[in-house]
Amino acid sequence: MKSKKLYFYFIVVILIIPLVLGLMSCKVDDNKTVDSKKTSSGVISLLDSLGVGDVPGYPGANYDKELNDQFGEFRNQLAEIPAEYINVLYTVFVTEDTPSEVVSFYNSELQKLQWRKSLDLTSDKGGFMVWEKPANSGDDVSYIVLTGEIQYGNRKEVVILTGVVIPEYGNEEGNITETTEEGSEIGSGNIYFENPTPPEGQGLLPTKPISMGIDEWEQWLQEGSKVKGTNKIYLRDDPTFQKVVEFYRTSEPGDGGAAGIYQDLDIDLKKFSKINIWLVGKVLKEKGGNIANVNPSSFPEGAVQVRIKYLTEDNKEKDWYHSFFYSNIIYYDKLHYSLVIKEKLFWYISPNLLELNDKPVKIKEIRVYGFGWQFTGQVAEVDIIGY
Repeated sequence: MKSKKLYFYFIVVILIIPLVLGLMSCKVDDNKTVDSKKTSSGVISLLDSLGVGDVPGYPGANYDKELNDQFGEFRNQLAEIPAEYINVLYTVFVTEDTPSEVVSFYNSELQKLQWRKSLDLTSDKGGFMVWEKPANSGDDVSYIVLTGEIQYGNRKEVVILTGVVIPEYGNEEGNITETTEEGSEIGSGNIYFENPTPPEGQGLLPTKPISMGIDEWEQWLQEGSKVKGTNKIYLRDDPTFQKVVEFYRTSEPGDGGAAGIYQDLDIDLKKFSKINIWLVGKVLKEKGGNIANVNPSSFPEGAVQVRIKYLTEDNKEKDWYHSFFYSNIIYYDKLHYSLVIKEKLFWYISPNLLELNDKPVKIKEIRVYGFGWQFTGQVAEVDIIGY
């Protein structure tokens, strides 16, 4: 239910994004400035239809397409976005003013317009704010502002990110088209950015933890079909986990290849009522033609992926996988991918694999790896947990 709700919010924000751009004067391809008064009528109509009125843009701020497209590359330089707002579609603007001036402007203007601040994570260096106002449906519309200074390449900019969350109306949630893709019956699992309570079940992998080495794992190093590239697997020192395994590939020009580790298994699942995959990792770099599975006809790409091969009751071999990415990709495969933050640890717990329509009865392999043109990914812990 929660994932469907977030999906609805996400779609609504996509629908209004062309209108949000009209809130501010912005640069267009011919480097001319568009007067916001001439382009904001659509936004006014939309927000007025919700009963919350217009929201002014920051004076003199310009929409920056390059930074908007590359948001994932510098997201980690800004104030941390709370987990419930990480999937909101943000629009990136630049300003010559300071972050504290941006915060002061929105504090003043939104209070005048009778928005209520529901979250304030700001300082003199910027930060994250959420403002709410009741729509004519009785539910709150949320207006989000994130600001701070970032370094991107040789550019040093003060950025303003804005996002809107519009509540669902009536039975829209029930009207969302359901996917029939295999695995959709159990969903994508849960992602955390602070260490959750570790699973209490039984760890089923027969090998020692990654922190003690990867000698018991087989290595998977696959060159590109056109460009061999350089594929490597390292055991890196880590301040939190002592050791982590790192997957690395580079190729020029870009061509997909793999670096990872795997184990052949023979785990009988008949005595278990629940099976989860537990993984702790970090994505440091990603580049490819199918990050987040935007092109389903190609092999899924990502710097950190986990894949399980299993047998069903009728002895058919199936697989299940999940991957992680940080790039600012709108239409990504939400069933098999989770959005994370570049260079930041994440903890992942899969859904119960025994609730798949093609129920696993025996796990034959686990594979943890990166795949793409260029990537660097790390895995600190991985296990199959039985209950």
